[in-house]
Amino acid sequence: MKEGKCMKKIKLLLLINLGVLVVAAANCKKSNMQSVAVRNQAQPPTPVVQPNASAKPAIPTAVTSTTSMYYYNPAGKPDPFEPFDISKVKPNTALTPLQQFSLDQLSLKGIIWGVTNAKAIIADPTNKTYIVGIGTKIGKNNGVIIRIMNDRIVVLEQYTDVFTGKVKTNEVTMELKKTEKF
Repeated sequence: MKEGKCMKKIKLLLLINLGVLVVAAANCKKSNMQSVAVRNQAQPPTPVVQPNASAKPAIPTAVTSTTSMYYYNPAGKPDPFEPFDISKVKPNTALTPLQQFSLDQLSLKGIIWGVTNAKAIIADPTNKTYIVGIGTKIGKNNGVIIRIMNDRIVVLEQYTDVFTGKVKTNEVTMELKKTEKF
């Protein structure tokens, strides 16, 4: 029986506290709205000053007696809620084994001279070797071998920047490592 009376007292106290909080919140909101209205009536809206007379006119904003409204103009701005379209970045064709690795994972093992077109020997991280020539696709960034020299090859990478959508190019040199003589 004592527990029942205690529970009733606790519930009554909780209801009283909840009522006090609701009344206090309503008074705060009412006084806050009155102070905003007084502030808006006391100060006239400040005019927008444009630095250049030939510039485009500002977008008019609606001004009421209590508040001023802001209108977002999305002209010329990217949509922040639209996801990146990375389907344009990824190649649609099947990748060669050398395109599955980045250029820093691949190593130049040798250069073959004496044939009509110079060739190079490339090793992947599993030590599997490939004979490549000018025009061979290599690396994850759509690289193509553009030059084969005595001790190096030059790879031209072309990739699309995800943020700007622009195509960027980068020349990467892979050098043949010198071996020490005994």
